[in-house]
Amino acid sequence: MAFAFVLHQPKTVTASSTARARGAELFATRGCAHCHGTDGVNGEIGPDLQLVRKRMNAARIFAQIHDGSKDMPAFADSLSTPQIDDLVAYLRTKRKHIIPPPPPTKPAATDPNSN
Repeated sequence: MAFAFVLHQPKTVTASSTARARGAELFATRGCAHCHGTDGVNGEIGPDLQLVRKRMNAARIFAQIHDGSKDMPAFADSLSTPQIDDLVAYLRTKRKHIIPPPPPTKPAATDPNSN
């Protein structure tokens, strides 16, 4: 099975950027992607976060980032409350990435003269 991933650089955020955009940049630059995978997809260390909004409400996501648990470290000392709020806003918008299957391969043509 082949998977196609589109890697992209996060857009630089400014003071007027939305919380989701700021959260996406924090996710990409503050170590989240290291464990959870690019855009929270198929992480090898941490869980896949594509549908985290269905498993956790905003308060629980905030607590998880702030306090950590199990194998996840706490980020209370390295992220401010507004930054964690931005990460929560980003994670609450995550949707399942649909990766289309590769096109079917055509059977090799047989040469009628090759007997």
